[in-house]
Amino acid sequence: MTRSLRSAVLTALAVIPTVRSLAQVPVSVDSTAAPVLRSQPNCAGDPVCTCKVLRETLTGINATLLPSDGATYEDFEDENYSAACRLPAACIVNPKNAQEVSTIIKILSETGTKFAIRSGGHNYIPGFANVDESGVLVSLSNLNSTVLSDDKKTAKIGPGNRWQAVYEALVPQGLTVVGGRVGPVGVGGLVLGGGLSYFATQRGLAFDNVKSYEVVLADGSIVTASADNQYSDLYKGLRGGATNFGIVTNYELYTYPATNFYIDARAYSANQTADFLRAVAEYQEEGQLDPLSSYVTTTSLLDTPPVSSYLWKKGYEEESGYGSNFIQLLPTGPTILLLYNEPVQQAKAFDAFYNLGAYSPILPAFNGSLLDIMALTGSRFSTGNVRTYGETFTHKADADLMVELYNIFTDETANLPSGATGVWVPNPIAASVATLGKQNGGNLLGLQEVPQQWYEWFITWTDSTQDQSVWDISQRITQRCTDAVNAKNMSLPYLFMNTAGMKQNVLDSFGSENVAFIKAVAAKYDPGNVFQRLQNNGFLIRNL
Repeated sequence: MTRSLRSAVLTALAVIPTVRSLAQVPVSVDSTAAPVLRSQPNCAGDPVCTCKVLRETLTGINATLLPSDGATYEDFEDENYSAACRLPAACIVNPKNAQEVSTIIKILSETGTKFAIRSGGHNYIPGFANVDESGVLVSLSNLNSTVLSDDKKTAKIGPGNRWQAVYEALVPQGLTVVGGRVGPVGVGGLVLGGGLSYFATQRGLAFDNVKSYEVVLADGSIVTASADNQYSDLYKGLRGGATNFGIVTNYELYTYPATNFYIDARAYSANQTADFLRAVAEYQEEGQLDPLSSYVTTTSLLDTPPVSSYLWKKGYEEESGYGSNFIQLLPTGPTILLLYNEPVQQAKAFDAFYNLGAYSPILPAFNGSLLDIMALTGSRFSTGNVRTYGETFTHKADADLMVELYNIFTDETANLPSGATGVWVPNPIAASVATLGKQNGGNLLGLQEVPQQWYEWFITWTDSTQDQSVWDISQRITQRCTDAVNAKNMSLPYLFMNTAGMKQNVLDSFGSENVAFIKAVAAKYDPGNVFQRLQNNGFLIRNL
């Protein structure tokens, strides 16, 4: 594109308003906004042409990367957690602020070019936070600021942040937010999907603790949505509606005191697995009533690195290559990280686990900070060719059922192709998580106020020729487990978006009333269906 054409493009963009003043803009969104980029070449959905426009329009280092940029392009492509999601986009754009996101969405809309949006890239579904050569990947990694308000009651956090960086900015000031359990996970995807944290029983889900969202809409407008302004419907829609409305470029989260934790990491033998799962159910009935308690657990079928691969630093920093939301230091058997949000010697809330008897301490129990927990649970994700995929389902808490479901998982994963491994991760969710969501303004998940399990089991492998086999086994696991849950009349409809699979109907699981609300908000703020027509994939209303 010539310099004169670039100037014409920028001139055309400049006349389109990008920030909607709350004092001037009516509640309804103008669906007759003037077309943008009238002076541009007729790209007509051609991603190569569109990438040329983007490269000439955006300024800054690595603002638009093409496959021909070699290693630099590949570094950005490889940010996706699962190798199965590292697709060769026609180009990768890296906006540095909301105004550049606005420019990008105008260009993509006017040219009719397919796109995907990536925050941290932890989603393991091919096509969701990634796109192949048929489209443009919008990477939000440069939107990574963390700014405390003057009164320190809120923090404005960019979606491209990793939770590790957020906590490193806030904890030294004695503050934290309700965010991710693992440092390398990105802010944007976790919050939009709900977001489990170590404070869920105390504070609810991550998006229940958002004060406001800065959002770039389909016409390029930049708005701030909160519970008490004219975009309150958009604010509510973002508590479940994910990427159906726009691109969130900033999250204003409430802050809370960063008190220390009692931290106890332990491993049990494989022959204790059934008793361990019963202890999980017992904890849900009794121990989890104490809102200061939480834990992370896995019953792993994965051969994992030995204890000697972990080095003592300020806390414990993972050096193994298996960064994840659980501790796995023994070849087999369940492991657990017990966390109590007060510095104590031992927490009565965990009696169910103390009563299991023999265990192997992964490290001596100690009192430490949230940053110590981040070091324990993984300072980075694995690199290389590891591919990851998993699914989810939900049921009411029940000990016998938990054992039966795990047995189904082990039965199916015995059929995995060579080199593939499975990890079973039950997430005990207290009834208070649903209650707090309602108290904090309400969300669209349709949660029932009962103790429940949300699963995030997953499979890892390296051979791309095994993809379909792994996906087929995954869907069989989900189907068999769902059938077992239904047979005992213990099913709950909700599907946890953050860990759901490619064919799971997450939005439908919220209930018809909430789905209708999401559709209405999408129609209001994206009347041209840009995020339905052009977004590569996701939990979108077009798939309902």
